[in-house]
Amino acid sequence: MMLEVFISILYAFLSLLQILLAPKIGPNPYFGFRIGYTFSNPIVWKKTNLLIGSIMLLHSLILLFLSLIDISLLLYILLFMGPLILIMIAGIIYASHKLEEYGRGEIKKVEPVRPLEASFIWKNLGMIFFFILLTLMAITYNSLPDNIAVHFDMNGTPNGWSNKNDFFLWYLVFSIIYLGIVYLIVYVGKKYPIALHSGVMRIGRDTTFKSSILAMNLVILVLIITYVGIYFANVKPESSEIISYVVIFIFSIVFVPIGYIIYRWNRVRKGVEE
Repeated sequence: MMLEVFISILYAFLSLLQILLAPKIGPNPYFGFRIGYTFSNPIVWKKTNLLIGSIMLLHSLILLFLSLIDISLLLYILLFMGPLILIMIAGIIYASHKLEEYGRGEIKKVEPVRPLEASFIWKNLGMIFFFILLTLMAITYNSLPDNIAVHFDMNGTPNGWSNKNDFFLWYLVFSIIYLGIVYLIVYVGKKYPIALHSGVMRIGRDTTFKSSILAMNLVILVLIITYVGIYFANVKPESSEIISYVVIFIFSIVFVPIGYIIYRWNRVRKGVEE
């Protein structure tokens, strides 16, 4: 419960910042709804961030209410990620229509917008992680009890349980969803490159595209590490403190895509990339 409440409050805080600050700061590579459509016109940036930030704030408050009534962790993750994906898709569609309405503004500086291509490793790293997860689940399935601990308090003590088969099913569903998002990003980058173009931001034309792929691949890696933590917490209860390290890892890995953007920005600034 405490973890879900913390995530919900953090989500609400970030949503509020997006509403209050992103429109004032204007297009930037670090904060706000950062896609090619919003980078292309300051008005589109402002309107899209106000709308998406407001929807995300409402979503976060609903999640906070649900977390206070202590729903299961798996249900919380489903209710967190499912609507969030729909919100992102709605934001892309809304921004594309607004760009048609207000014009492309400064995007003329970077036209023509060529298709964004991903190398083999960028496209398939998520698939590699997915098969690693499948292998781990297959190897460890029989050694797990029929009812497994899937929710833990801040001390790593189990306080939520699930049937093993239900847990495996939902875990695979989440993994497939994230893997599907990776290939959706790859498809959009090739067919509709302006949606993920970095616009006039001097961070490299494909940085938004690649950082989005990186973020989704890292989510699948997080699922692997989380599964390992849950496994050891169930088969070796004395090692339940591993859950604390898993939580630290999850919060740390969030900064990797941001670090990648800063890395590309430095390279472009030094003239290493176009």
